[in-house]
Amino acid sequence: MRDEGPHGSQGAICSELGWPESKLSRVESGRLGISESDLELLLDRYDVKDRSLRGYVVDLRRRGNIRGWETRVRSEVSAPYADFIGYESDAAEMYNAQTTLIPGLLQTRDYAAAVIGQQTPDMSEGERHERLDIRDKRREVFDRPHSLVFWGVISESVFRHVIGGPEVMARQLEYLLSQAKDYPSTINIHVLPEESESHGALFGPFVVLSFPQRWEPDIVYLEGFTSTKFLEDTEQVQEYSRLFRRLMMTDSLRGPESLTLIERYLDDYRKDG
Repeated sequence: MRDEGPHGSQGAICSELGWPESKLSRVESGRLGISESDLELLLDRYDVKDRSLRGYVVDLRRRGNIRGWETRVRSEVSAPYADFIGYESDAAEMYNAQTTLIPGLLQTRDYAAAVIGQQTPDMSEGERHERLDIRDKRREVFDRPHSLVFWGVISESVFRHVIGGPEVMARQLEYLLSQAKDYPSTINIHVLPEESESHGALFGPFVVLSFPQRWEPDIVYLEGFTSTKFLEDTEQVQEYSRLFRRLMMTDSLRGPESLTLIERYLDDYRKDG
């Protein structure tokens, strides 16, 4: 439809609709699903007024379900989070700096449930289970033929922050250690010690996603309590990439030292539990 009229470039349309710059390209190529509400916005933007044509396109989206479960969850989570899941599924590497929580892909179900309970105490039991199922499903990126390679920098304060009680924390750290030790080529954990000058409060949590095709630019995902944001501007992405490299290579403990420190916290939680 975009080719049939003077609708503008993909970037211009994304900017007008408030989408990440690469979203439309990924939707058109079938690499990213689209919610029904976003599809309606796109049809409006393309000035598609024919009711039968609009109904046909919407029905195609419902029946096609191009991205499988990633498309289905668009009715259950916010649009930015659904977009992030799609990008995450396509990514070759993830660089995740965490200052407040264990990275989402490495959270146990009990830890994630405690986080959701604290952040959204009014959420229904059914909704909570749906969110947890989605988080569990996301971990399948590690089971692909070409697994996602995960690089994580985690502030030491994350291990001091008790989520769900000592037993939940102990199981969470056991899982984190087992993943890092069993899959050293795909899961890399570095701890940013408390004495580091690069204190987590100075930069906040962020994710840089890198894709397998050279023509697909890296993207930065910033998630706050009430808002999320994608960055695709080359200079901004490079700035976050440089920050992550400095945090990991200069300011954080090496891999073995990081795991040793996590083991110390695990021992403390086992005693308290």
